[in-house]
Amino acid sequence: MSIQPLYLAAVAGAVIGLLAAPLAMPPVAMAQTATTTAAAGTGYDGQTSAQQAALFSRQVASGELARLSDEQVLAVFQALQPDALLKWARAEMNRYPEYEYWMSRQERLNNQWQDQPARMQIRYRHQPRQLYAKWLPGGAQSGQEIIYDETRRKDEMYGHLGGVLGFTSMWIALDGTLARSQSNHTVRDLGFQFVLSMLERDARSLRAAGLSEKYSKAEIVQEQGVRMVALTWDLPAGAPQYYAKKVQLMLDLKHPYIRVETAWDADGNMVEKIVFDKLVRKTFEASAFDPANPDYRF
Repeated sequence: MSIQPLYLAAVAGAVIGLLAAPLAMPPVAMAQTATTTAAAGTGYDGQTSAQQAALFSRQVASGELARLSDEQVLAVFQALQPDALLKWARAEMNRYPEYEYWMSRQERLNNQWQDQPARMQIRYRHQPRQLYAKWLPGGAQSGQEIIYDETRRKDEMYGHLGGVLGFTSMWIALDGTLARSQSNHTVRDLGFQFVLSMLERDARSLRAAGLSEKYSKAEIVQEQGVRMVALTWDLPAGAPQYYAKKVQLMLDLKHPYIRVETAWDADGNMVEKIVFDKLVRKTFEASAFDPANPDYRF
């Protein structure tokens, strides 16, 4: 049976989503929101955003933040200045120039929500931008693989189909029509750095418009038994002016990285959801981003 170019391009395009699958149960709010919680007594009052970011980093690293009550945690997030959390997140990302992570994703394409989530394992290096991604069993496009290396071809990625059609690999344009038909993102959007850069971009846009860049709501939620803080931004407009009309991030109180990202359009439709299941800091050999790696199926 011959392999049609459309399917090969679609495979490569499928890698591009930075999006995730819904969890088994919706998040359950466990406490009042930060908009109604007093901020006094947190230790953040009167500090600059840089000082707040440093204090927040210490509380996360020591486990102190996770030991606080729901009310105390929400008081911390109310007390944080708008850019303090971004300063902390940027400092954390700078500590992770290379890492491996596992995620699930879904997104809305052509106004249709993807029925089956994709489960992915990704090896990522930020500078230069290089990555390897594999679609895992139990999810959409299982068996697919791609490699992207901006030092070789900045505008193309190399990939193959999964299953019985996984024996042919090809170069695909990142922004080609066929690739875009499978995702709203390019492969360069994969990685925690992209999520942070979008938050920073929206913050700049809000400041320029004379609006507050701080999240609209903070609440404690439980996702599959994990206690998290959910931060929600209700933005003045959706894409392309802002990342989306409404964005929510969930932060694991015990681990310093985003665990869930969800976005909605102006009509209230969910347009994407990603769940970051695990993050491990790594130092990769050059073979990690080489199609000739014997561990890969290119």
